[in-house]
Amino acid sequence: MKVFFDTSVLIAAFVMAHPEHGNSLPWLQKVKKKEIEGIVSVHSLLESYSILTTLPLSPKIYPSLAVNLIKENVISNFEIIKYNTNDYIRLLNELASENIFGGASYDGLILCAAKKINIDKILTLNLNDFIRIAPEFIRLISMP
Repeated sequence: MKVFFDTSVLIAAFVMAHPEHGNSLPWLQKVKKKEIEGIVSVHSLLESYSILTTLPLSPKIYPSLAVNLIKENVISNFEIIKYNTNDYIRLLNELASENIFGGASYDGLILCAAKKINIDKILTLNLNDFIRIAPEFIRLISMP
């Protein structure tokens, strides 16, 4: 089973204090055990780093720890989908035509990667935004 992970699920899996940690961590563990194939957008690498290093946690997640979490859990276990210039141009046109703006644009970028491959499931904590941006994936999009 090919499962595409949104950044929100990765963050919840990494952070014990996150309210969705208990639901998200088992999915990450399934990827690490090779029970499912985990897939992420290359954008999620930097987005995860940004979020992890700015969360108001005590103790704080320092940059070196954030990088190690991403390397050990995502880079070494997930297929990472990249973008090219045409992907960005196509996405800009799609976002504008669907009147999607602001932060939801980044969800569009993540979904752009999901559209590039054949997947069985998309996991996100941003369910409504993902469905609004990619209604064609409604049967694949779910919470962890």
